[in-house]
Amino acid sequence: MKKELQVLVIFDYPNPPPQDGWESVIELDGWKCERSVHHALVGLGHTVRLLGIHDRIDPLVEEIREHPPDVVFNLAEAFANNREHEANLVGLLELLKLPYTGCRPASLTICRHKAFTKRILTPHRIRVPASILILRGQRRRSVKSLRFPVIVKPLGLEGSDGIAQRAFAETPEACLERVQFLHENLGTDALVEEYIEGRELYSGVLGNDRLRVLPLREMVFDNFPEERPRFATFKAKWDDAFRTRWGIKNTFATPLANGLEPRIGRISRTAFRALQLEGYARVDLRLTAQNEIYVIEVNPNPSLAEDDEIALAADRAGIAYPQLVQQILSYGVARSRFANLA
Repeated sequence: MKKELQVLVIFDYPNPPPQDGWESVIELDGWKCERSVHHALVGLGHTVRLLGIHDRIDPLVEEIREHPPDVVFNLAEAFANNREHEANLVGLLELLKLPYTGCRPASLTICRHKAFTKRILTPHRIRVPASILILRGQRRRSVKSLRFPVIVKPLGLEGSDGIAQRAFAETPEACLERVQFLHENLGTDALVEEYIEGRELYSGVLGNDRLRVLPLREMVFDNFPEERPRFATFKAKWDDAFRTRWGIKNTFATPLANGLEPRIGRISRTAFRALQLEGYARVDLRLTAQNEIYVIEVNPNPSLAEDDEIALAADRAGIAYPQLVQQILSYGVARSRFANLA
């Protein structure tokens, strides 16, 4: 691969384009991932251009025509604030025959649809929580086949959007009430999933064909009330004051029983390959008191902020942040059918 590349970094932007350029945007609070990746790429010696995508696709096409990149570093997760279009943006890059980082359209679509993910993983002898999908407008389904309590999740949202303590339901009546809330207030389908009591673990995976599983991360709840369920709600992930109050923090996993970490590594690699992921992903797991391992979700193209799970785990594995960004860039170029960067 050429040492120095022309790299276009794309990301979704919730507003019309700013007047003073994209460099000013990524320096603001809330753009840590884009800022981290941009600074790393520049420091690596690549020529980097930035483009935020709002609700028009022609600026992206014009940018590519006027400044043809060697590769696109894809940080986009939505179009016109709609996450359902994440895969469509990548599909456009495929049509334009451009190398890009991260996963392909089909894998992004499957992983967004958490029910599809479970169906694909189950034949690979990967434990997943039993679940029922309830679509908007669908005649009310019975949930009595599930073991209660359950978690009611919005289908297709990311980052624990729409998941609060009220998502935890101990009765069918409470469950269906939460389903109705998601249908009517968030406009999403609902996935009702059996609640798995246990430790919340995160396993990062890097690579295309040869995969590397990174050191495990964990969300811990040091001061959380014993009577309340412990799972990654939106506030548990993103509300600093809430996290401080209840002693919620993300850290490296404390030592596991003999043989568990290699098992989690095998499960993570199997899930990565079964879903045909590429580049990088994060597997969210639950480890029960009986040492049963459940895959809760698989997240393609997770956040690459310098202080987020993948970057911290990579650093523990001896991969400094700029090296991590370079590896992900190289994975995108190496797997591309369109690249000619030798």
